[in-house]
Formats: sequence, structure tokens, C-alpha cells
Amino acid sequence: MGATKICLIHGYTASKTSNWFPSFKKELQSEKIDVIIPDMPNSKNPQFEEWISHMEKVITHYDENTIFIGHSLGCVTLLNYLNTNRLNTVKGLILVSGFIEETPIPELQQFVQSELDFEYLINLTENRIAISAIDDDIIPYGYSKRMAEKLKAKFILLNKGKHFIDRDNFVNFPFLVKEVKKLIE
Repeated sequence: MGATKICLIHGYTASKTSNWFPSFKKELQSEKIDVIIPDMPNSKNPQFEEWISHMEKVITHYDENTIFIGHSLGCVTLLNYLNTNRLNTVKGLILVSGFIEETPIPELQQFVQSELDFEYLINLTENRIAISAIDDDIIPYGYSKRMAEKLKAKFILLNKGKHFIDRDNFVNFPFLVKEVKKLIE
């Protein structure tokens, strides 16, 4: 079995140095796990085609040992990328504060217009997890729950965490690190 690789796609207005991403990467890299967090282009004014095209350029090596993680807008972007690029199998798919339907944020609507092939996405990996928080004030947890239901993913609702962003002092995500380690064992 090859080495585990993680690819994390950030969301709207974020970067690879935002939120809990640096501490997450550092902790897993200390255990010799390769973590890639591409900086998505124009994250303050995201464009669907540009984000998918960027992912196709920067995600060059993935296999059955790859765990894909999305946060917020990164979730639906990741699902669209996987839907388009048709990988055979991956180790896991973890979606944090995700959505696949229109939200109150107009800038994000272009990302939910494509038809997702849920049967394909379900068959891509048996390890599908969606994580949200009861107090998420940006993407209320109902969005993530409905996404999890469509993907037949395990839905984990945390008591706190809001949208898991640094604005709310959320700079470490030990729960997610633990979930990733469970998939690797």
C-alpha cells in the first residue's frame, strides 16, 4: 500500500494560510503524510471554471491512497472536480461545512449549477464524511446534512465550531485530524 496523500480545497475568501489549514498540514506532515493545499485563484471573487481549471493543473497525482478534503465552497468545487475528472477510487472524502445547493451568498451560486452524479461519487470511496457545527452562521448545518444525505456520507454534527474559520478563532481542528488518522489506520 502506498503513502497517504491529502488534498485540501479551501473556500470563499480563504487561502492555504487561512483558518486551521496551516496547523492541520503541519500536524499531518509531522507524521510523514503529504498534504497539498492549493491556493485557489481569486478567492474573494471566485469563478467556477477558473477554480476547476486550476484544480486540474495543480492536482497531478492522486490514487487510492488520496484523501480529498473540502471546506465550505471547496466542498462543492471538489465534488464538481471529481465528477468531471472521473477518478477510479480514492481513500476518502471529507467535506467540512459544505453545500451543494443555492445559499444566501450570491457569489457562490455558479458553483451549484452543475448536475452531480451522486452514484459515481458514492462509488468513488466508501469513506465519505460530512462535518458541520450546530452554530455555523455562514452555511447553516442543514446544507451540510442534505449534502451528506445525497452522498450517503456519515454526517457529524459538532456542538460548536461555527464555520471553522479563523475569524471565529478556529485555527486548530484536532477533530478533523483524528478523523483523517482513522481513515489511514
